[in-house]
Amino acid sequence: MPVKALKVRVITPAEHISRGRGFYQLEEEELYLPIESAPEERRFFSFLESESVSLQLNRDGCLVFVEVTIPRRHWQVKMDLVFPETAETADIRFLDFRETFPEPTILCDHSRRNLMIKFGRGPAAHNYYLAENLIAQISAADKLVAIWASDIIDDVAGRGISAWRKSLYGNTSALAHQAAKTPQM
Repeated sequence: MPVKALKVRVITPAEHISRGRGFYQLEEEELYLPIESAPEERRFFSFLESESVSLQLNRDGCLVFVEVTIPRRHWQVKMDLVFPETAETADIRFLDFRETFPEPTILCDHSRRNLMIKFGRGPAAHNYYLAENLIAQISAADKLVAIWASDIIDDVAGRGISAWRKSLYGNTSALAHQAAKTPQM
């Protein structure tokens, strides 16, 4: 049986705002929203999901990745959709694991570069950064109301997301490591 609302624990203030970005994969017609975290913290442990949205969590319940499988052409355009102007830093932990939730509503602006994944009907009491370009709206009862993503970019063959990850974590491949050890002539 699916959970009715996604419960979270919010601890404020957080130490810093992680980096995050929206990458619309043109070939798969899916949206990927990765969130920066330390290598030991970004390991997938569990999930919360619906038919079209997957929230991927680490062992501590921190969100590390969001995937939206509804093609952008099917996102509902809302002309007056306005990204939240302000948000606070917070450490947000999801309390449910390996559960399903009712299908959220996917809303976007006319450019389809700003998106709202609406999970509940209740009003949002707080806006918190999940990462740069990603904001969670939380109810007064600590339930997830929405996740907002801004400045979504088109990505071809995963090149954009790969370059973004390399800019965050560096190139840690064995070949790059070996090349760094080889003396330059």
